[in-house]
Amino acid sequence: MKSLSFKRLWSPIKFLFKILIVVGVFVGLFSYAMFQGEFVSWFLFYSVATLVVLMLLYALIPLGSFVIERNVGDGALPSGSELTVDISVRRKWPFPFLYLTVEDEVGNAIREQMPSRQSRMIFYPTMKKKLTFSYTIPEVKRGEYEFLGFTLSTSDMFGIFEKRKFIALNSNVLVYPRYHNIERWSAYEKHDSETDISSKDFIEDVTSAAGAREYVPGDKLTSIDWKVTARTNKLMTKEFEEYIGQNFLIVFNNAIPDDHFGTVEAYEKGIELVTSIIMYAYTRHLDVGLWTLGSHKRQFELDTGGDHQKRMVKHLAQLKGDQHGDFAARLSESEVKVPSGVSMIIVSVELTRETLERVKVLVARRVQVYFALMDKGSEIDEWEKKRLQELRKTGVEVYQLSDGNIDKGVGKV
Repeated sequence: MKSLSFKRLWSPIKFLFKILIVVGVFVGLFSYAMFQGEFVSWFLFYSVATLVVLMLLYALIPLGSFVIERNVGDGALPSGSELTVDISVRRKWPFPFLYLTVEDEVGNAIREQMPSRQSRMIFYPTMKKKLTFSYTIPEVKRGEYEFLGFTLSTSDMFGIFEKRKFIALNSNVLVYPRYHNIERWSAYEKHDSETDISSKDFIEDVTSAAGAREYVPGDKLTSIDWKVTARTNKLMTKEFEEYIGQNFLIVFNNAIPDDHFGTVEAYEKGIELVTSIIMYAYTRHLDVGLWTLGSHKRQFELDTGGDHQKRMVKHLAQLKGDQHGDFAARLSESEVKVPSGVSMIIVSVELTRETLERVKVLVARRVQVYFALMDKGSEIDEWEKKRLQELRKTGVEVYQLSDGNIDKGVGKV
């Protein structure tokens, strides 16, 4: 408060001090011309006097009224898109400026994604009443971004009298998570040593498995039901039923162990996967719910429809990773709310001992659980590998995801 009061007091004193300096220069040159009395001294006096009068007029004339508009499109776009911001400045009366600086004041989250001073433009003397400029932010990241207003500034030719004005104009842009159109993805890709299963097959496994039958040549290898095969000693293939009327619940672990690059990237990939499943469910008219658990929890109950889908995706767009969250504790608090007969998909960047124990409880309650572990780009540690193997033994379908593909089975874990 003291600092703010001092600034308010110092501002008029500083302005008065500058005027005294200008007047002092004027009086000094006048005295010099009176005593010297030659052409050069009077020419210097009148030249400087003209500049002094212009400077004093510049100091006393207000900056004037401006009408500013900002166009950020419809205020929503997918992650990775190019965001173009168009600015128009209209002057109600032609203030005579040497230059006019217009800077779009933005929040820190969006400022970090653009080069320095990209949202700033300098206009030089012109008779135009409407001034326009635009700037572009390439590949904007997921999140909600705020634009605060505009700072207008100008000064005289010597920079002694500076005018500054802030015009508040709030705008918000919501950048939705990127998602994959699963219907267009290839079913699987064969490599020399293993088969990578795409997210389409993952969701097909989660939402559509109805039973099993004997393997027929030509069936996809990714559709083989290994559990039934082990029990019957026959190669069995999963059968899939119609999509309408099925229920599944997505549980997203919003707690992250650290802020390393690989962890943050895995977290973002997890949000992309969850968004892809939600969009897939919407196109298939599936009942889907979403829980995001960390320090806090947000729960969307099972439902269908466009409004439900939009609320969940908007929540995912605004979500931020929580290094202090306790996923296992939040999951424990919510276990009683798990609907019966639902298939649960857990998406996480880590598998802790506490999470493993909570999943075991869910399995004991006969909840069908699918666990998707996001690959952090580093070699999985031995303890987490053992927990994954232990989780698989309980009957949980375990997947490790990397770059949109899902590697299931022994190859990775």
